[in-house]
Amino acid sequence: MKYKVIALLAVVVLSGCATQQNRDPWEGYNRAVFKFNQVTYDYALIPMAKGYDYVVPDPVQLGIDNTYNNILEPGRIANDLLQWNFDYVWRDTARFVANTIFGVFGLFDVAKNMGLPRRVQNFGFTMAKWGYRYSPYFVVPILGPNTFGGSAGDLVDTVFNPLSYNAVAPRLVSWSAYGVYKANEGVQYLSLYEKLMNSSIDPYVAARNAYLQNYDYNLDKTLQIKPINTAKTQHFDSDAEVLDLLDQPSN
Repeated sequence: MKYKVIALLAVVVLSGCATQQNRDPWEGYNRAVFKFNQVTYDYALIPMAKGYDYVVPDPVQLGIDNTYNNILEPGRIANDLLQWNFDYVWRDTARFVANTIFGVFGLFDVAKNMGLPRRVQNFGFTMAKWGYRYSPYFVVPILGPNTFGGSAGDLVDTVFNPLSYNAVAPRLVSWSAYGVYKANEGVQYLSLYEKLMNSSIDPYVAARNAYLQNYDYNLDKTLQIKPINTAKTQHFDSDAEVLDLLDQPSN
């Protein structure tokens, strides 16, 4: 497994063909996968998500989101260390301890009320810290918008996920937990997705712009980089609806 991760990271570094001016060098591939995802969402995943939302009460959905994200907290701490951000290290460690002990293994987000909010953090951001800043936009089958570095980072982050190890949880349990978490997450973005599909002239462009701008915002916030607005927006196609889509809280 570790050799696959190393090989993938090497591909990521060597394939850094995206620049600040062109974040979507693989648009042909991305559009094809985007269309495939649309069909899959419309005829399978969205009906399932609506059924899930109807059956599972909102407090339970919130508890699932809190619990799984608490499991992901060690990965955030590991990336804090890799980014040499020791202020984040102690804050995320305190958050993990507080939610695990006082929040019933993360079921309740008590740390948020203690001034320790959940932050967006992953290995994709760590690679950006090391210099792989402008990773190409990359649409993943089923999972949707991402960057190539972010996708590789997701693979690396599984190393830090306790559920990835059979000694902690059988493979069926870990994959089931991940599936429930993603279904739960999909419900949260369902209305946003439908708004984007129904109100945009080119849904692909709107989805790409919204994702990249939100991704860059979270990356700059995590790495404490002063944003340069012109560098982020001047090369994107304009789409007024994107501004509304970006007006949402981050995880």
